[in-house]
Amino acid sequence: MAFKSGYVALIGRPNVGKSTLLNAVLGRKVAIASAKPQTTRNRIRGVLHDPAGQIVFVDTPGIHQPRTKLDERMVSAAERALREVDLIAHVVDVSKPPRDEDLAIAKMIAHLRHPAVLVGNKSDLVDRTEGRLDPYRAQAEYLEEFVVSAETEQGLEPMVQKLLSLLPEGAPYFPEDTVTDQTEDFYITEVIREKILEQTRDEVPHSVAITIEERVQRSETLMYVRAAIYVERDTQKAIVIGNQGQMLKRIGLLARKDLEEYYGKKVYLDLWVKVRGHWRDQDAWLKRLGYAQPEA
Repeated sequence: MAFKSGYVALIGRPNVGKSTLLNAVLGRKVAIASAKPQTTRNRIRGVLHDPAGQIVFVDTPGIHQPRTKLDERMVSAAERALREVDLIAHVVDVSKPPRDEDLAIAKMIAHLRHPAVLVGNKSDLVDRTEGRLDPYRAQAEYLEEFVVSAETEQGLEPMVQKLLSLLPEGAPYFPEDTVTDQTEDFYITEVIREKILEQTRDEVPHSVAITIEERVQRSETLMYVRAAIYVERDTQKAIVIGNQGQMLKRIGLLARKDLEEYYGKKVYLDLWVKVRGHWRDQDAWLKRLGYAQPEA
């Protein structure tokens, strides 16, 4: 049987479980996930290796109505991915009725006329899934439909095998030991941001950005990381630090635990919180933080 390889974009509105689905398919964590919408800000590639072929999944920011320049760049990254992949996987939440954003994405796929499949996620949250994909089917033509649960991993293996069959023949894009193309600094910032998303109130998460100021291997068993946490207001800084520094300490403890498990060594995590007003609407800061300029 010929070897298959190609890129599959995971597209959908915020909070339908795209990142959780990617992590479940790969069997390891490469993308952060939380209950907060718009958790994913950058395109993240995760590489699945199989005897029959290689799938390069592209996890994208949720498509939504932008309100800041950061939002514009997130949506641009997602829409650009549609034009650069072999197959689109439109991920939806079957536990809830479709929203306008869901149907708008289906219409966009129909307009593009690009090969696409429909993935109904979160099937573990409902007793019956019959008919829940009908509204999407009415808007666009999909090559295949899947009902899965990223949380319980139900239906993932048949989905993967079908996706492989839909990809073109070709050599692998990445070596067998590659699971993601993200840098170490990017992964560390995402882990820290994930813990902030989990631990803080609604006004903070979307205003947070992380930069790695220093990363040094101090010994074979110890890595030192100094990271800056940027927020937009003094009130947000106070929330992230917490009473007598307890919130920042907890964020650091949770992030360090994940990083030590990932690297297999001790990690000294030195966190600092800084205020940079309205950074989400400042081109220079968006560039510094790695958010690409949207295409015209």
